[in-house]
Amino acid sequence: MYLLTSFCSDWLSAQFLTNIITPIVITSLATMIFVLALFYMAANFFRKNVFDSNPDRGNFFRTGEYESFVSIELHQLLISALIFVTVFGASCFAADLSDKMAGGDMFEISRNYLNMISNQIALPYIVKLEVAKMVAQYFSSMSFRWGLAVWGAMVPGFPAFIVIERVIDFLLILLTPFVASLMVQEIVLEVIRAISLPFILPAGVVLRIFPPTRTAGAFLIAAAIAFEIIFPYTYVMHSNIMNTLIQSENTEEDVRLGGVLTGTPNLAYAISDGGLWNPEDTLIKPLRYLSYMIMQAVFLPALSITITIAFIKGTTKFINQKLD
Repeated sequence: MYLLTSFCSDWLSAQFLTNIITPIVITSLATMIFVLALFYMAANFFRKNVFDSNPDRGNFFRTGEYESFVSIELHQLLISALIFVTVFGASCFAADLSDKMAGGDMFEISRNYLNMISNQIALPYIVKLEVAKMVAQYFSSMSFRWGLAVWGAMVPGFPAFIVIERVIDFLLILLTPFVASLMVQEIVLEVIRAISLPFILPAGVVLRIFPPTRTAGAFLIAAAIAFEIIFPYTYVMHSNIMNTLIQSENTEEDVRLGGVLTGTPNLAYAISDGGLWNPEDTLIKPLRYLSYMIMQAVFLPALSITITIAFIKGTTKFINQKLD
């Protein structure tokens, strides 16, 4: 229900909010009001029945502080109730506004973007590198006998391919965790969409009702808003930037092998002009495109989480300082 649809636009999600979350929050508010009523009645009882006969005991029990505590907590309960009433509507409004600015559902855009990086860039060019590795293994295994059968020696036919094979093998081992990172990011986005507004945000509201967990509640409220709105919107920005770079890459002239191997023209001739394989399409172009995958696998997620954490810290501080 939550993994594939938006919480704010799903009818079942509205029923979940009405039938499950709202009773929990109301029960928490009623429990806290009952506890405050007990504090207030106890303070009045001790003041009328104990402190009037022995005023010195008033300094020990400090009934005035209990009454002040009840007054402050009633104010906080009112703020928590207002947060519960407004935060879901405000969060859904902000999420819908972000979707309109992004040109569609932010999570769908992020998912399609990661699928594009995985399926259209990473997978095809990794397959090409695997093909290049097999071709390099084939030619590096060829050898020729030089000289007579007794006194001759076995000479590698294409020794340069041994180096190429080792380099490609190292690149494939290096790229494996990057591909796994893209898959993990897709899973994380789905989990965030599933739990941010339906579970983390209500948990934050409930925790904010009780004094010992008020700071944790403010943190969960800020985290739910940040991961529901800010975090996926950073992926929308990544998508726009990377798609522009990839489209410009398609219009540029490919790098030729002769321009890369300027110091070894014989090797460039043996590989390219000799007709053994097409290195520009099989080796050089995959490396250029896989660099975009590495950006999304390493650098851009770190940027997204940095922006999200900064928003969480600022919002938590605002809730704790301005609303207390």
